[in-house]
Amino acid sequence: MAVLLTGATGFLGCRILRALLAAGSAGTVGSAGTVGTDEPDEPVHVLGRGTPQELHARVEAAMAWLENPPPGPEALRRVRCFSADLTRPGLGLEPGERAQITDRLTSVWHCGAFLGLQSDPVTLYRTNVLGTRGVLELAQEAPAAHVLHVSTAFVAGRRHGVHVTEDDLSDAEGFHVSYEETKHTAERLIHAWCRRTGRAATILRPSLLITDRRVPDGLPDQPLGVLARLVENMLRINGDGTGGARILRGEAHGTAMTVRIPGDPAGSLNLVQADYAVDAMMRVMAHRATAGTGPGVHTVHVTHPHNTPVALVKSAFEARYSGTAVEIMPVIPFPTPMEAGVIANTTHLSAYTAQRRTYDRTHLRHAVDGLPDPSPIDRAYLLRAL
Repeated sequence: MAVLLTGATGFLGCRILRALLAAGSAGTVGSAGTVGTDEPDEPVHVLGRGTPQELHARVEAAMAWLENPPPGPEALRRVRCFSADLTRPGLGLEPGERAQITDRLTSVWHCGAFLGLQSDPVTLYRTNVLGTRGVLELAQEAPAAHVLHVSTAFVAGRRHGVHVTEDDLSDAEGFHVSYEETKHTAERLIHAWCRRTGRAATILRPSLLITDRRVPDGLPDQPLGVLARLVENMLRINGDGTGGARILRGEAHGTAMTVRIPGDPAGSLNLVQADYAVDAMMRVMAHRATAGTGPGVHTVHVTHPHNTPVALVKSAFEARYSGTAVEIMPVIPFPTPMEAGVIANTTHLSAYTAQRRTYDRTHLRHAVDGLPDPSPIDRAYLLRAL
């Protein structure tokens, strides 16, 4: 038996790979969320860009900073890297490589995606939709393989103030950005594939992933880290004249700068800890393996039971950048140059603060086998995340 994984060098994918390797085997998933059989040398096939040697080095680097001891040499030897590209026909794989990958393949974890919220819709479509089709075509060559597709809770699009069920897949109210639409289309593609082939698939929908550990330079960052870098760049550009440099040096006292950010001050976001999300996903796979997987799609929201208030995120930013006062406003009249820069780079994010929606977790609770809910995300956690 073997496992196939795309996106292994990403913020989430490297955690999934570490979980697969740390558990001992890539084969059968046990009822406690662990993975193990009597054959510990079964391979984990990783698809990614670059030469196999370059990809293997990136995989090791992506896993090395995670909590707990990294996988040892024996585990890493089970990682078999293949040069592939989600945007190319057939994923860019040769027939011999496809045969090697699909031999005794039991599960396909498709985590690879292009996450650019402001990126070209065509580029997003090629990676997130056509790439998913390419993964499904490869999975079709392995009749025993179960497909696990990592989507996003934000396929719910523009719906505000609603309770989104796990089986809900509607585009009636449109989408904020093309990324959401491509992930929605990829889910529809999986539904169509399962109907056509009689196969089974699991769709995992995490919300906004977060960690309170600093992501090393050169590795894919979390959304809050991206936002923090944006703020720091804006503060640096503004220089001493407006207090930006003094704030970065920790020398500001009182309120050296007030920054207005577009958004709903009474809104909230669903943030979920990345390590909890991976633990839950592994247990979902364990449950599917134990309970059996009949044909069709099973969708699971991997979300936090409680949304995080926008006001709490604002408070953490003010604590992180002492001397800065943050005002969240639906509309910002006469923005300063710094505010204009923030608006230009965060307009796509501000709409999320007004969603005020919740996510059903019925399938998740049924599958996680006693896994406690994640800890509350408080100001101290957000401050560490920044």
